[in-house]
Amino acid sequence: MTWYETIDEKLARLRAELAQAQDELIEAEAELADQKADIAAFEYEYNARAGYLLDKLAALEDEVKHYLDRIKLLRNKRIFGTEHVPVEEQYRRVWQQPPPPPPPPPQPSSPATEAQIKKLYRQLARRCHPDLGTTEADRAWRTQIMAAINDAYAARSMTELLAIARQVDAAQPDTAVPSGQTAAEMLQVLEAEIGRCRRRLREIDLEMTNLHQHHLVELMLEVKFARKRGRDVLGEMAQDLTRKVARKEAERDMLKTQFESMGLGGSIR
Repeated sequence: MTWYETIDEKLARLRAELAQAQDELIEAEAELADQKADIAAFEYEYNARAGYLLDKLAALEDEVKHYLDRIKLLRNKRIFGTEHVPVEEQYRRVWQQPPPPPPPPPQPSSPATEAQIKKLYRQLARRCHPDLGTTEADRAWRTQIMAAINDAYAARSMTELLAIARQVDAAQPDTAVPSGQTAAEMLQVLEAEIGRCRRRLREIDLEMTNLHQHHLVELMLEVKFARKRGRDVLGEMAQDLTRKVARKEAERDMLKTQFESMGLGGSIR
């Protein structure tokens, strides 16, 4: 016997598919935001315990190179009679400007506060996600609000999330489905919404894959696994970097003394 699906049955099936796709999408968005937050929290811990030493070591290496360059220039001056500047040094001065410092990472929150932030984020995402909109105006409003929600979540700001929640309560627009749609038009709308949710899910999957290739993720996982075994990887890194900084400081001081003994004196410019 051949089974035929009526229009009403198809509408009911597509509505169920859309509801499931929307639930999956919201959960995937929240998981993506959680992954980004975990990386940001680890980056803060890394910078606080070891990263600043790496920056200090890089600064010392630049200082050592600067002293070496000044000593080389002084020797060239004695040989050529002028302060000869090699071509590579001229290029470095003109083109190799230091990059601007990165913005500070968000402050880590306590486990209790973190749980509250995650719960509130999911509640807001389920209420405000753009793919839950029923009209273009509704989607535009949701897109704007969701961007603010994501920014507040990335900053781990409970205050901002609560303020957005109050704003949502006071200003959520009319989300009624436009009347006068035929059954065929409703089918097209449902199919289009399901397609959009699935495309966004694929985009999130790709973002998660790329996120796992973040340069800090491998170290973050190593730190977590080692911590379970009682090993402090970041502490070991800090000790190693501290030794390297001390050696580089000694090298810098030696070159500074050499530079001053050659007759220029004072600090380098």
